[in-house]
Amino acid sequence: MRTALLFGQKPLANPAAVFLHTTARDRNTTMHDSVFSFYLRNHRVNGYTEPGLAMFYGEQLLKGLEALPPETGQKRIALAAGLLRQALLLNPFDKVLRGVVNQLANPAPASEIYTAWLGACNKVLDGTNDVFVGEALEQAEEWKRDETLLRNTALNHESLCLRHACLVKLWELGNLPYFTDAACAIASSEAGPLISGFYAFAALAAGEPALCEGLLSRALINPLTLNLKAERAASAGDTVTARSLLLRSLDALPVQTHLLLRLHELQAAPQPASLDALASDKRVSVLFYTWNKLDVTMDTLRSLLESDIGNAHIALLNNGSTAFTQDDFAAAVAGVAQGREVEVVQLPVNIGAPAARNWLWQMESSRASDYTAFLDDDVYLPKNWLRCFLQDAAEFPEATVIGPRVVNPGTIPTIQYVARFFSQTANNMIRFTNNAPLFMDMQQYTYRRPCLSVMGCCHLFNRSACESLNVPGFDVRFTPSQVDDLEHDIQVWLSGGTVLYDGRVCVVHRQDAGRAAPRTEAGWGHVWGNHMKMEMKISGESLAQVDRQVQALDDAFFRQCVHEALPELTPRTKTFFAQCGLLG
Repeated sequence: MRTALLFGQKPLANPAAVFLHTTARDRNTTMHDSVFSFYLRNHRVNGYTEPGLAMFYGEQLLKGLEALPPETGQKRIALAAGLLRQALLLNPFDKVLRGVVNQLANPAPASEIYTAWLGACNKVLDGTNDVFVGEALEQAEEWKRDETLLRNTALNHESLCLRHACLVKLWELGNLPYFTDAACAIASSEAGPLISGFYAFAALAAGEPALCEGLLSRALINPLTLNLKAERAASAGDTVTARSLLLRSLDALPVQTHLLLRLHELQAAPQPASLDALASDKRVSVLFYTWNKLDVTMDTLRSLLESDIGNAHIALLNNGSTAFTQDDFAAAVAGVAQGREVEVVQLPVNIGAPAARNWLWQMESSRASDYTAFLDDDVYLPKNWLRCFLQDAAEFPEATVIGPRVVNPGTIPTIQYVARFFSQTANNMIRFTNNAPLFMDMQQYTYRRPCLSVMGCCHLFNRSACESLNVPGFDVRFTPSQVDDLEHDIQVWLSGGTVLYDGRVCVVHRQDAGRAAPRTEAGWGHVWGNHMKMEMKISGESLAQVDRQVQALDDAFFRQCVHEALPELTPRTKTFFAQCGLLG
């Protein structure tokens, strides 16, 4: 999508002028605004909405304001302005977007912090002859296989917009050395204070505190820099300062609805210091399977054993591998386990992922468990993953399945998979929300919330709940893989269970699905074939029922977070949330 062309080349009609011409008849009309609700919900799922998408949302929200009641028109303007202001924080060099944000200053006044930052943008960038953002993004995408060219362009090109686009592409590719060079170069320029706080999030994700501090020190105060300072305070254990900064950021830009979930996490019970306090009377099984990936699987086993899993039962299934012998596999497991008991299952043929999971689930050693975790064979686990999941099971006893935030490998970790929801359903049609709404990990997904589905590379099942609800096993029709775990989460909801996302748990998934090489035609045929099987399996009525249940639970949890923060919210923040209908 070419962001620069979304509103056309002509300036957007003044929303205030349009709004003021609302007829008397419309002023007496009240209505549910489904358009507003649709884009607000999408934004709540996104965390931060990608700039091009935010431009599209804003365009749709600002259409036809003259036919709407005043209250409806005003709240649409408020949401559109918030989305566009958030988008500009991610790319101040988009001159069309900046023009629209400037136009909205009168009908929807911005905070003092945002106004000061925007004024600095105008002072530095007005009068510059830059390329359109769509052209810059297309060029950066075209050059993504030549990272040296991306770096050199980000360092030296006369177009700030193109330099920024190339730097963001280096971030997406996870190239920390080249990103560092380019980010420091732009940060030291006249435009550096406008954007270096945004770049500092990449340094935070990469675990580079000196780079993060250096970029942040050059940045003008804005909502993103406040959020970054809050996350640094939280990681240092100073939750009081972290919450204060997030509340200040929320006042500066109330459209950041995900901050309510972060605020909730910062005042929730801390993670237990040890597994013993959570699982002293609970048995856990950790199950995974592999096919032809000996070294990668041993890396996963090593990561598992280095994490805090106590005396959990471990079972590893060799799914008919042909690249090594069964003896080689058993020897490799013994070498990594170093005396730790690992149950090894050797199958003569590959039965596929769904059947492998079902096999492991039904083994006698697994059936004695209270909780069962499934892993993929290509993950790196954080030390506290099981501790967090078992805390979730205790605090959210209705959760049948619990899953993590998943990131791509690389020197700058980027988002691969977070909580997913339905975006559209009908008979023989299912569309899901994006698995990675924004690839930058800016802690916008580091919270817990109910959702439709979590990624299957590391998820925990409440076994007794699954059995009491008669949740079916993984459907072997999705063999060898693709959508089997996603469809199984839908079956959990259909059976009366629920799914919980825990973004505190960050798992590295080495498959790197978000940036994988293009699939062959046969590969895409398999993916879409399994998706069509899923669409034909579940009726539109059942899908709609699940969608209502998921949204209702997620909305209730969000309102709980709003209610908790309400005494601390500023009048500006409360006004925005009241307009959005989130205070009732």
